[in-house]
Amino acid sequence: MDIVGPLPMSRGYRYCVTCVDRYTRWLEVFPVEDITAETVAYALLSGWIARYGAPLRITTDQGRQFESALFKQLSLMIGTKHLRTTTYHPAANGMVERFHRQLKSAIVCHADGWAAALPVVLLGIRAAWKDDIKATPAEMLYGEPIRLPGELLTTRRTANVND
Repeated sequence: MDIVGPLPMSRGYRYCVTCVDRYTRWLEVFPVEDITAETVAYALLSGWIARYGAPLRITTDQGRQFESALFKQLSLMIGTKHLRTTTYHPAANGMVERFHRQLKSAIVCHADGWAAALPVVLLGIRAAWKDDIKATPAEMLYGEPIRLPGELLTTRRTANVND
């Protein structure tokens, strides 16, 4: 789990809270207005825990939001072990940091409205093949590939009237 930003203002958002599941490589990005402990904890609770359940472990950097009493209480309440990377060593949370590079590149392409483009950007990332797991994150989560919008435009074979 980490935070991206500040980004160009889009729909009132300047930051993103990001979460990546280490096993499936499934990612979620929650646009937020600020990065207070309350906002970050609420994004985790409503965005990840409400959908997928409480994780066994959460790895974060040592940002103020993650070191707050509120975040510690949330971790205790949901039964999650909070792991921290070493200070000034973001590579220790490398999976999230690599994803940030990909996310920021996509955001630059949509600088005027990145918040509106975020769902489609995430769809593309979730459907991308990962060599290390020999699958896409969507296949790992759902058990089969997800259909992309371009696949909706494929022509269907029409039945022959003589058949």
